[in-house]
Amino acid sequence: MFNLPKIQILRKSKEISATLFAKPKRTTYFSFHRVSQEKDLFRIGLAIPKKKARRAIDRNRIKRLAREAFRQSPTKPQADLVIKLDAPIGKKTNNRLREAERIQIKKQLNNFFFELV
Repeated sequence: MFNLPKIQILRKSKEISATLFAKPKRTTYFSFHRVSQEKDLFRIGLAIPKKKARRAIDRNRIKRLAREAFRQSPTKPQADLVIKLDAPIGKKTNNRLREAERIQIKKQLNNFFFELV
């Protein structure tokens, strides 16, 4: 697992808020907010609220999966992207992220980045 360069991470709340105003592309678990920009950068921000993923280990795993899908994406257009978890995880499994949900989340993230081509 590799770290993303700091230049590829949205950190300022103003930038994240501006990106969240964009119309999202939705999947079962996520909404993907994307805003084009002039700079030759593709930056990512993650919004994984505690209300949707109770356990810190699950929030961190979802973030790692999102960063890895971003890092391995074939193309990186000039845009800012915020990935927001919309649906609660672990409804049937006592608020725990299980293998079936992890695979589904990973598939949704990879499909989104593949569709950017």
